[in-house]
Amino acid sequence: MANERLYLIYQEANDEECLLTIQPFTDEQALAEAINKLQARQVEEYTIIKGRKMNATLRLAVELAEAEEAEEA
Repeated sequence: MANERLYLIYQEANDEECLLTIQPFTDEQALAEAINKLQARQVEEYTIIKGRKMNATLRLAVELAEAEEAEEA
């Protein structure tokens, strides 16, 4: 598995935040231990992908507009 890794992807959310985690693993034993920890925290949904090490850039754009007051009749 030259230059390839296993990636564990999961999401945790509560009323105040939502976290998306992408965690790389080079061996299956460490991946299995991480999945067991997730299940102990009751995180049941996750994705495992196999791929090459890559760099990532997060770009986020938010447009804000002034809210208009609703006129009362």
